[in-house]
Amino acid sequence: MQSESSGWRVYHLVQPYFFAHHHFHRRKLEYLRAAGYSAWGLAVVPESLYCSYKARYEEAVASGYMKIVRVAEQQATNRALLWFLLRELLTGQRLLVHVLRCDPAPVIRLRRMPGIGARLRYVLEYEGDLPSELIYQGAFVEGERPPSEPPSALKTAYDTSLATQKHEADRADGLVLMSKEHIELWRGRLARPVNACCLPTLPDSSRFRFDVRQRDEVRCELGLEDRLVFVYTGNLVCKWQRLEAMCAVIAELRKKIPSAWFLALVRVDDLHLAEEAISRHGLKECATVKHVPSSEIGRYLSAADVGLFLRHRHPMNMVVTSGKLGEYLAAGLPVLTTGANAEVLNEYLRQTRSGAFIDDDLALDEDSLARLVELTNHFSQPDSRTELSRAAEKQFNGDNDPFGGYVPFIRNIMKL
Repeated sequence: MQSESSGWRVYHLVQPYFFAHHHFHRRKLEYLRAAGYSAWGLAVVPESLYCSYKARYEEAVASGYMKIVRVAEQQATNRALLWFLLRELLTGQRLLVHVLRCDPAPVIRLRRMPGIGARLRYVLEYEGDLPSELIYQGAFVEGERPPSEPPSALKTAYDTSLATQKHEADRADGLVLMSKEHIELWRGRLARPVNACCLPTLPDSSRFRFDVRQRDEVRCELGLEDRLVFVYTGNLVCKWQRLEAMCAVIAELRKKIPSAWFLALVRVDDLHLAEEAISRHGLKECATVKHVPSSEIGRYLSAADVGLFLRHRHPMNMVVTSGKLGEYLAAGLPVLTTGANAEVLNEYLRQTRSGAFIDDDLALDEDSLARLVELTNHFSQPDSRTELSRAAEKQFNGDNDPFGGYVPFIRNIMKL
């Protein structure tokens, strides 16, 4: 007797440079495979990019989770994807394509083909809100608050982006979104109920937890035994990470807390950005900039004292659950935050008293500074860090693991 999953193959279509969030993509594939599905990551990669990161692509393929389609140039991406999927459909294979930050046009075109389209499903995953990101990136001016609505210079580009996404989402069999707020946003845009799976980018507790031994080791390695370490981890090229403002906050904190130290854990491509900003703000003598493998990030988070999450309260941020913020909490790390994320995380920060909230202008008044001091005093004890780490694991994993709803969502779409 064939299993329920037989005859279906799932492809998780990701951007050509997928390494930054590879662990999130892989978790979806692991859950699908555990349920008996043939599930693969899929990236269509221009030859020049492949050659630049050949070792990393080879490692991803060797892991047994990724398939790479190489193309001569970026313009050939959609054509190559269409032919790749068409070949499988012509053999009788049934496909579900999970599209993340890629153009679904080839999938939509195949679905219209008689005799083939009936064996093809697709879902769209939005890790954020691209139209709002367009406003933020296009209108961002250092030191000013980005507008929520598109200025006249961006109105045409914004309307085009939104219309394209509405067209794609309206034809999808389902949406994978990050929060209740995100689902409500798309329900309003499409003016109808949406078939959606809520899948926040929360941490894998097997990769992040507080470890006092690792804390002591790393602090000794870096010479930070007597420092109050504020950490940021992630990319710096995206303007919403607020690199300059983050450095300005550390410089201001140094006036109040002389032991404050800035630990920036960044992509290798962003090392120079971090070093230049730190130099501009006079922080060279109180900062450490490093690139470490993703497998090592947890050690450094254990070594830090406060995580920094200082985004603007902007529409693009208010619908998302940040994997970065979740990793801080999973490592038992309290945060200095503007609360610019989906409300589920703010509720958790208040419940566990693990966040010092400040306005997104990042002014450090006496009240916010007192709350920060109270926070650092409480979580200076290893037992408090361990308790927060375990609470995060209980809140976001096990029976509460949002990935538990992903497989039933995919299975129901296959039954449509």
